[in-house]
Amino acid sequence: MEIRTAGQQKYYDFIEERLKSLRLGMIIWISLLAVAILAVLAGSKLGIALGVLGAALGVLNIRSQIGLRSKLDGIEDKEDFFNQLIAEDTVEMPEYHLIITEDYVLQYRSEVLIFQLKEMAKVEVGIREQGSYRQKTLFLTEASGKRHEMAVCSHPEQESRFDQAYSVLREKFSS
Repeated sequence: MEIRTAGQQKYYDFIEERLKSLRLGMIIWISLLAVAILAVLAGSKLGIALGVLGAALGVLNIRSQIGLRSKLDGIEDKEDFFNQLIAEDTVEMPEYHLIITEDYVLQYRSEVLIFQLKEMAKVEVGIREQGSYRQKTLFLTEASGKRHEMAVCSHPEQESRFDQAYSVLREKFSS
């Protein structure tokens, strides 16, 4: 996809780590296939194993690339989505890999997730005793009761940013 707006650039900056991982995976499986071809031409049976491994990694990598591209498929008005990413009231929390916009929450951990706030019923905080500190976990909860972990505060120095994330999301649900 060609980047045309600042909002699109911000989205691609947000998913850049995942894109790099997919590109590295692509380099690996293509290299394995190239080595496999050379090994087969040299008469080595190892080439067949490398070829199978390279093909399997290629299939997984291509599926992951398609999955990443499809993240935006559930968004009806993409122009509005990208505009919200660059709006003044958008809150970025790099330490939690979150972006909170007017209508969406973007999260990146092992995978990129986009939550539409209109599909969520509430925001919750879970508290668990962890030694001498109470660990807090921020959740978005669907009407069905399914919870999505957004952030975990496990150290006192993180509390102010955690509380900011909670208050921003609580505001979205109260309006």
